[in-house]
Amino acid sequence: MNEESDVTDGQTGWRFWWNFGGNKTGQQDCSNPEGNIEVTRSNAAGAVNTQDAKNESQNEGWYANLMSKVSSIGLGNHEEALIIEAGIHYSQLNEIQLRRVKEDSLQKVARRVNSRCWFEDLTRINDSSKSWQRSGLISVQGTSSERCPFPLEHYPGTIATGYEVYLQDSLIMPSQSPLNILHTQSLKSKVAAAVKSYYNFPSENHLYLKQNTDGLLRSKKVVIISVVGNLPEKYEKFSLGEQRSAYYLARKLAQSVEHEVPSTISSLSFECPLDSKEFNTVLKETIDLLDNWKDIFKDVSSIFFIGVYHSVPLVISLAQYILKNHDLLGFAASIPVGLLAIESILQGYRFWDHSTDAINSDERSYQKIQQAREKQLFQGVGKDEREILLKHRNYRKLNSEESKLVQKNLDWLLYNWNSFRLNFFGTIFDNFMTASQKLAIDYVHPKILRNLWCDGRHLGNDLKHPDKLGIPDVDIKTPKFECAIKIPENRAFEITLLNSLLLALNLGYTQFVPIMKLLSPFFISRSFNENTISPSLRKQKLGEMKSWLQEMDTKWRPDTEQLHDELPKSVSTVHKFIEFALYHNTRNPEVLKVHSEIYDDDTVYSSFIENTLKTRSPLIKKHLRLLNDHSAPQSILNAVNQFDLVWKFHEFISDYAKLRNLPHQDHPQPLNFNVSLGYSLWQQSYADATTFQGNNQEAICRLKQIWESYQDWDPPTRGLKQLKNILSVLSLYSEFSHLLQDITGK
Repeated sequence: MNEESDVTDGQTGWRFWWNFGGNKTGQQDCSNPEGNIEVTRSNAAGAVNTQDAKNESQNEGWYANLMSKVSSIGLGNHEEALIIEAGIHYSQLNEIQLRRVKEDSLQKVARRVNSRCWFEDLTRINDSSKSWQRSGLISVQGTSSERCPFPLEHYPGTIATGYEVYLQDSLIMPSQSPLNILHTQSLKSKVAAAVKSYYNFPSENHLYLKQNTDGLLRSKKVVIISVVGNLPEKYEKFSLGEQRSAYYLARKLAQSVEHEVPSTISSLSFECPLDSKEFNTVLKETIDLLDNWKDIFKDVSSIFFIGVYHSVPLVISLAQYILKNHDLLGFAASIPVGLLAIESILQGYRFWDHSTDAINSDERSYQKIQQAREKQLFQGVGKDEREILLKHRNYRKLNSEESKLVQKNLDWLLYNWNSFRLNFFGTIFDNFMTASQKLAIDYVHPKILRNLWCDGRHLGNDLKHPDKLGIPDVDIKTPKFECAIKIPENRAFEITLLNSLLLALNLGYTQFVPIMKLLSPFFISRSFNENTISPSLRKQKLGEMKSWLQEMDTKWRPDTEQLHDELPKSVSTVHKFIEFALYHNTRNPEVLKVHSEIYDDDTVYSSFIENTLKTRSPLIKKHLRLLNDHSAPQSILNAVNQFDLVWKFHEFISDYAKLRNLPHQDHPQPLNFNVSLGYSLWQQSYADATTFQGNNQEAICRLKQIWESYQDWDPPTRGLKQLKNILSVLSLYSEFSHLLQDITGK
C-alpha cells in the first residue's frame, strides 16, 4: 500500500490541494476548438465539394460544430490562394496571412480528411500544475500550414474540463517489468549462442537484461512519435470501444519517460484519415509533414513510437523511414528505439459467433456469419470508405499485399536496427479481436515482446463497492493512492493459464502458439464492450446503476450553495473518494471524468519503456520469422475443434513440464489498484537472479497452479463456460501428481 504524503496534514490540506493545487488537467479529447482560436471571417472560404460535404455530414462532435460556423462565413468573396514557400516561419507572416493559414487549417481539421501533425515540447510535463494546457505547433496536409506550422494555445478538439481522475484496477501479464521475468546472459550462454549460430542451430530465442539498467536516459534527448488513425463512430464503438487521440497517447507516454529524467522530451502527434484514404497516400502525407520537424532529431538519444489498431502498420513504415534516414536527421544508429503497438491489427481480425446456430457450421455458413457481422460494423459508412476499411482484415492473410508490406518494413527494423524493440499490448477480454490476433503471435523474433492487460471489471470487480474488493479505507491527504487487490478465486484460472502461456511465448517457446490460438476465442464476448452488450444485460446493468445512483444522491449531490469544483469536506478516505469520483463521472461528467482503460494505465507505458531500454540485444542479428500457423478454430462450439483443443492442451502440459529456468512469480498475481489525478506512482522493479533455479520445478509449480485454480473456476460468459466444459478432464484428478504422471509418465 502506498500513499503520497508530501502535503499539509489534515482535512484543510486535502481540500486545499484539490481546490487550488492545480489538479484540474483541463483538457479532453472532444469538443469545439473555439477556445483555442477564434475563427474569424474568411474571405478565402470556397464552396465545399460534394465529397467533402458527404464526409462532413458523417462526422459528429466538435468538428461538425466548427464546420457549421465556418460554412456560414461569406463564400462570395474569394481571395487568391495563399502560397507559402517551404522554410518560411510563421513569424514572417503578416496578420492577414496568419489568419488565413489558421482558418484554412482548422477547416481541414474539422473535416478529418487530411493528415495533421502536432508538435509539443513535453519536457518536465509532471512538474507543471497545468501540464495538460501547453501550447504547440500544428501542420495540416493540403493547407498552407503544411509547409508553415503555426502555433495554437491548445490541441484542436480539446477544451478545459473538470477534474480528470484515474482509477486503475488492472494487471499486466506476464509482468509489468522485464526485470521480473528476464535475467542477464552468462558467459557460458554467450559462448553456446555463438557456437549454435555457427552451425545454424536456433539460438538466443529471447532477450536478456542489460548489466546496467539505471539512468539510461538521464540528461538525454528524447523524441516521442504517436500516430492514430480515424475511424467511423460506430465502427470504433463496436471494435475498440473508444480510442484516444495521438496527442493524449504522447502525453501519457511522456509522463512515464519523465521518470527517466531526460533533458528534453519532444513529441510529434499524427492524426491520419486511415478510414478514407489509401495507406500509401497517408504514409506520404505523414512523411511530408515530418519534414517540418527534422531538426528535433538532431543528436536524439532515444525515439519512442506508439500506434493503435490500424495505425500500427503506418507507424512501422514511418519508423523505418526515419531510421533509414538517421544520417540525414543527425542521430546515431545505436540509439534505443521502441514501438508500442496497442490493440494491433497486424494479424487482422475475424468475427466470432458463439451462438448455438454456429455449432456445426460449414464454410458457407461461416462466410454468411462474417458478412452479417461486417454489415453491422460498417453501418453508416460510405462505399469508398468501406472499401478502405475492409482492407484491414487482409492483414490476417500473411500472403496478402498489406501483410507483406508490414513484414518487409518490420524485418528491416528488427534486422538492421540493433536496439529496436517492438512491444505488443492488448486486452485479454474483448468482443472483437482475440489476444493471439492483437499480439500477432505468428510474427517471431526475440526483439518482439508481448503483454496482455487485464481489466479488473471483467473479472467481476465493481469499484462502486470498494469494501468488497479488500481496498483499505484509509484516510488520504491527496488523491494519490495505490494497493494490491486479490484476483477473485473463481476467475484466477483464466489469469494463471494465460500468464504461463504468455511467459513461455516471450521466452521464445513457439510450440505454444497453437494452444494460444485455440484458447483465445473463448475470451471473446459482446458483454466485454458496453456498446455491444445484450439488451437483457444492458437492462440489468442500468437497473443496478439506477439503484446505486439513488443511494449516492443522498451522499454526494452538490448543495445549491456549493460550487461544483469544491471537494466536500466529507471526502476524506479512499472509499469515499472512489464513490465521489464514480458518482460525478455519471451525474456530472463535465465536472469530473474517470479514466480506467488500457490507454490510461501508466504501467502500460512504463513497461514499454523498460522493455525498450533495459533489455540487451541478441549477439547475432536475425530476420523476422513467420509461423503461418492455422490452429485457430472457426467456431469454439464445433465438436472437432473442441476435440483438437483437448489434445493440444494435453501436449501443452507435457511440453510445459519440460521447461527449465522459468522465473518464479507470486501466485496468484494481484491486481494493481491506484488512484491519481494525472500520473500514478512508478512501481520500481528489481532484477533478482535467485528467482531462476535452472531446473523445471517452476514449470511444474505453474502447472499445479493451473490445476488448482481450475477447481474453483466459475466463469460468467458463454465462451468461458464452454472452455471449462472442454477442460473438465482437470476435475477428474483428486491430486495434481496423478495428472502429471498420466501425461508425462513421471
